[in-house]
Amino acid sequence: MDIKSKFSLAGKKALISSPEMVYGTEIALGFCEAEAEVWLCGANTRALQDVAQVLKNAGYDAAGLIEYHQGDEAAACELAGRAKSSMGRIDIFADNSSNLLLKGWDHTFEEITGNLHITQTGLMLTLKHIGMAMAAQKSGSVLFITDYAALVGCDIHCFDHAPEAFDEGFSLDYGFVKGSTVNYARQAAGYLGEHNIRCNCIAYAPLATHWPSGFEQAFIRHSHLKRMASPDDVKTAAVFLASDASAYITGITLPVDGGYTAK
Repeated sequence: MDIKSKFSLAGKKALISSPEMVYGTEIALGFCEAEAEVWLCGANTRALQDVAQVLKNAGYDAAGLIEYHQGDEAAACELAGRAKSSMGRIDIFADNSSNLLLKGWDHTFEEITGNLHITQTGLMLTLKHIGMAMAAQKSGSVLFITDYAALVGCDIHCFDHAPEAFDEGFSLDYGFVKGSTVNYARQAAGYLGEHNIRCNCIAYAPLATHWPSGFEQAFIRHSHLKRMASPDDVKTAAVFLASDASAYITGITLPVDGGYTAK
């Protein structure tokens, strides 16, 4: 296989969870551009339809939509069964559920445990059953989607000139949920590696235009490349770790953050 072919996703079938959340649509577009067949799953069927429409507007068709309420073992088992039935095989699974977060700091015990039930327990159950399906086919690539907060503590002063974004960018369980994906990628890689399944994590910088100017300027001042992440930055990293070009890479967290966490 030549180098160009290794970066292609032609013939591969990808499933993306919570694609309506930040980075998800860009990843779906990147997989489509790399010629993968793309299925979308998540609890909000209207949001899945909206992402499918974005793909259609770009000239691509989502291969299928699967309603999935993460957090329940029976639901995870059903997702794997429906995915295997409709897709035939699951070559790529991109989990974007780390973005299903609470906002702000004022939450009850019940609210916190409810969110962790989705983002933590739910993720483990999802991967358990998707991983079993991949193990049966003896191959697969799993991507855990997170952001820079997985690798460094959020700087409260990034919000000095963007207080309206504080609750979203500095929420109570943000760093806990984001950071957990780093070590879970290592654990999953160790458990599934003998079945020729790779598990990696991508820690993205915030996307340009998604945040107030005051936050962007503070983030940029701290970064090496002096800009926010672009949709192409999101796409290319995901395609690389999903493709055969990264066939000998597993258990890593790839920072795609312009050098923000290198300081």
